[in-house]
Amino acid sequence: MFKKTLCTALMLAALAPAWAAEWMTDLEAAKAKAAAENKAVLIDFTGSDWCGWCIRLRKQVLDTPAFEAYAKDKFVLVEVDVPNNPKFDPALRKRNEQLCEQFSVDGFPTIMVITPQGEVAGGFSGFKPTVEAAAQSLDAAFATAKLLKKAETQQGSEQLATLVQASKGIPEDFHRQTAPLRQRIVALDPQDTTGLGRLQRVQAQRDALAAALSAAKTPAEALAVVDKALATAEPENKPGMLQLKFQILLTGAQSVDDVKAAAAVGREAMQLDPNAAPDALQKFEAAFSKPEEVLQRIQRMRSRQPATPKK
Repeated sequence: MFKKTLCTALMLAALAPAWAAEWMTDLEAAKAKAAAENKAVLIDFTGSDWCGWCIRLRKQVLDTPAFEAYAKDKFVLVEVDVPNNPKFDPALRKRNEQLCEQFSVDGFPTIMVITPQGEVAGGFSGFKPTVEAAAQSLDAAFATAKLLKKAETQQGSEQLATLVQASKGIPEDFHRQTAPLRQRIVALDPQDTTGLGRLQRVQAQRDALAAALSAAKTPAEALAVVDKALATAEPENKPGMLQLKFQILLTGAQSVDDVKAAAAVGREAMQLDPNAAPDALQKFEAAFSKPEEVLQRIQRMRSRQPATPKK
């Protein structure tokens, strides 16, 4: 019985390499291997011993013969693991944490496809229940990786067209990771024929406003930040900025005139907002038809707030 069991175990061990996918832990070596084999790199950012969805993704998808068969001609596989295991190689842990930061990964599992040159081509965040479900995202990422490679051999308008096509295939989940790609497109398109330059400016304004507001310590400082941003705001950003100003003014209102001033700003925000509901302005006007009552409600809300303890 023992010999039979041992024989079976040895047979299984011998068969395992035929289907078990090889997962590397050295990203630079994986990129070199991918370049030599004309493949892309697939990175599994995971917490292998504490992230339940990571464990399920491995068991149901990534560690299956079906996935190995799917991936073998497309991807070099890399595991970037950040486990709780105290015995995990500390040098590898540090390197993996740095890779998570480098690729702006803030949730596990994240499956990311990159080119051998390190450009992000797509992937998915979260759990996929089957190889087929994962393949939908990974096929798109692999196609994008091929476009990025194609662009390396092109110049001028041809390269621009290929990069624009590549950018359209990347999920919104990877917006932060693909900022370098968008910057390349903008640099190749000084006339902004794609409109991406404008979108970049719109997003840059929003990011700058968020950063400045996080540093503001008082409502007055926050109001000054918003007013400064409004002076150069792109049209797409004006409704949101005016809405912020409205909220600051209304929250700090001390008189009926303050309420009226806040309402004027809120009204302008609503009039400029293309996504406002058809009856939104009518409801807004009704809500502020009696500014005295609005002020009273604000004062009652303030009176119910706990006092700030003195330091």
